Amino acid sequence: MLLCEREPLVRVGLRAVVGAEAGMAVVGEFSDGPTAACAMAELEPNVIVADTSALTGAAGCASGELVEASLAAGVPVLVLANRGCLDGAAAALRAGARGFLLKEDPPAQIAYGIREVAAGNALLSPTVTARLLAHLMPAERPETVRSGVDLRSVLTAREVQVLSLLAGGMTVGGIAERLVVAEVTVRSHIHHMLRKLDLDRAFQAVALAHASGLLNSR
Repeated sequence: MLLCEREPLVRVGLRAVVGAEAGMAVVGEFSDGPTAACAMAELEPNVIVADTSALTGAAGCASGELVEASLAAGVPVLVLANRGCLDGAAAALRAGARGFLLKEDPPAQIAYGIREVAAGNALLSPTVTARLLAHLMPAERPETVRSGVDLRSVLTAREVQVLSLLAGGMTVGGIAERLVVAEVTVRSHIHHMLRKLDLDRAFQAVALAHASGLLNSR
């Protein structure tokens, strides 16, 4: 794991969290995005944990050298933010970050989030999921929400089931266990679902599920 966090005390806490986890280690620790980006090729991390300031460049949040380096290398990013930084976190998610957690989330939740993002899964802090989705949806597909799309008429019953579980906070692995199928099957359903809805990322589909009332109609 590569850690990029501006606040020294937060870095100390994250090192302690990671150090207590089997099979998890910090391969590099930085206080700014450009320095972290320069070290990525040498360190070869399998996940980046970064605060919103590390993901901010001259063009604004979700830009800059660390964002470009992570996208080029295909290394997933877990965003850590303060409760009041949802705009920055939403921008990072739109740019391709795989997860978002609050710095105040419990250590066990942060450790779980690191593992999930490293495994290619998506994760949102349950503390602020609804508020974060409200930030994401207006800039993503406002016309889809206004049109009152009926997801059940667009998606197959299985795709609706997968989306409902995904929107309820379950990981790809958890959905596979629930449905007694392989993870690759779940990912295939998600891929087809995004194509039908003309969306790019699972976060957009989750936001649409909440906005359309899908979870309330189960």
